[in-house]
Amino acid sequence: MKPRSLILILLIVLLPLTLLSIAGVRMAQNEEKILQQRFQRLMEDRLHDVNRVITRFFSETERELQRATSIRQFDADSIREKLRREPRVLQFFVIDSKGELVYPNLMGPLNSVERSFLLRSSGMFSNGNLLNAVIQEEKTNRQRSSESTNRVISQEDLSENWARVAEPRVRVLSEDSRTVGNNEFSRGLTGASGWFVWYWDRGLNLIYWQRTASGHVVGAALERSRWIADLIAELPETLSEPESMSVLSSVNSQTRLLDSGSELIYQWGSLNSSDAPELQKEDAPFCEIPVSAPLGSWRLQCFISGNQLTAGTGWGVWVGLAGGMLAASLAITTLGWLLYRDYARDMREAAQQISFVNQVSHELKTPLTNIRLYADLLENDLEERDQSNHSRAVQRLSVITSEAQRLTRLIANVLTFARQQRRSLQPRCRLLNLNELVSQIVERFRPSLCRNGIATDVQQELMPEVWLDADFVEQILGNLISNVEKYAAAGGRLLIRTRLHLPSQLSRSGVLSIDVIDAGPGIPVNQQKDLFRPFSRLSSDVCSAGGTGIGLSIAREMARLHGGDLILQPSEQGCHFIVTLSVQES
Repeated sequence: MKPRSLILILLIVLLPLTLLSIAGVRMAQNEEKILQQRFQRLMEDRLHDVNRVITRFFSETERELQRATSIRQFDADSIREKLRREPRVLQFFVIDSKGELVYPNLMGPLNSVERSFLLRSSGMFSNGNLLNAVIQEEKTNRQRSSESTNRVISQEDLSENWARVAEPRVRVLSEDSRTVGNNEFSRGLTGASGWFVWYWDRGLNLIYWQRTASGHVVGAALERSRWIADLIAELPETLSEPESMSVLSSVNSQTRLLDSGSELIYQWGSLNSSDAPELQKEDAPFCEIPVSAPLGSWRLQCFISGNQLTAGTGWGVWVGLAGGMLAASLAITTLGWLLYRDYARDMREAAQQISFVNQVSHELKTPLTNIRLYADLLENDLEERDQSNHSRAVQRLSVITSEAQRLTRLIANVLTFARQQRRSLQPRCRLLNLNELVSQIVERFRPSLCRNGIATDVQQELMPEVWLDADFVEQILGNLISNVEKYAAAGGRLLIRTRLHLPSQLSRSGVLSIDVIDAGPGIPVNQQKDLFRPFSRLSSDVCSAGGTGIGLSIAREMARLHGGDLILQPSEQGCHFIVTLSVQES
């Protein structure tokens, strides 16, 4: 057996085993990851439960602040009195419909709380951050209202409204300056409200605002320590969780609430496992989610101790994998051995057949050569005598010669096919005259063509000597003419036309084309696709014309090895074969 074939069989056996092993190992390795992802989704659901508690807390806080900021009197004394009754509010502020800060008023008397608030929040007013948030919220409400009433707003209207409110409206400059407004500010919807986040001192501060019916924007800055303490009071206890919050009560875990600077705000749960070291700030959480607005920059994180969720989960997969691999290895190895045995037997039989064909062909070639030689000598001797007395002998000798030539072509096809199977068929070019070569080939067939009533017409252009393999040309034309004898004799006509195509007058390389055209019955369209397939015949009837079915396949292969091709050209009657060969001038 050839090494390449043996390697191929080994690959057929080893490749499935290797792929199966890789798939099994990955399956065993990924089972822990899959289980971990399932637990991660459960723990994320746990965090989402906590997040819903935070959302509910701020919803209740928003309702209370909406009541607290519903102020109708905007004088400083009334607002200060209201502030004393709201312990969770650090400071109220009011912006009128023109965008001016009317409370706390820099031009009026300020207490220490109001002064401190203005100093820490000056950037919120001077850079227009708060007003931009108000404008954006009102724009969103306006769009929602427009969609709900199916009212279409043109692009020009949107541009005009945005131009009215896009610029910052309030700037706090210094102690002796006052808040200045540029254009009209009250273009939003009354009753609009929302949260605004601003950073000073220790971090994030929450501000709730709403627009009153008079067009004023009333805001309340929350006391940071108070709302954080109230929020923590809603979260689970530090060392235990309520049963309603404990989705996985048996899991040893810890939950943390972190602010936008990754500082710990609150944590609950414990990690009591012996293999769980103390958590560090840079440790990656098992899962985390962002907190809902207004704490969108905060995060909820969950940590678990060690690999308690997935311990021992891969052992069953490894045992099953080992058993499956053993069974698959035995099955594939058995199939590979059977394949190797059958392939080796077929190869031996094929080698014996090729060897037999070669031996028989060589044995037949020697006597046929002698028959042709002595038939030619006898024909020459008879031609020297009186032709009238020996016409019958000459006719019989002509038959002998014709049959010998036919047997020679048959043997040549068999030998060529064997060389083709061994990949040893290569052209050996020499300088020759194509017109003379084609004429000689046609003359060899002329007696048998005349006997079958086929008129032969050879049309050749005057062409120079070219480099060709004479054996290739002879076998290609011989097979085509032989097919005309066997299948197209009823047409009574054979046309052979040769032409030489040169890309330019200066080029020495060109393409030689030989057209072989008959007037026979032709080949059905549904059988043309198998025309050049080895051992393919139009009819399997024993009474039909003889042949091995390898002539056309050999002719096309030889044409391709010579840099050309053999094709069947569509025609209305008969067959029109075109042979192309790559040639070079002398």
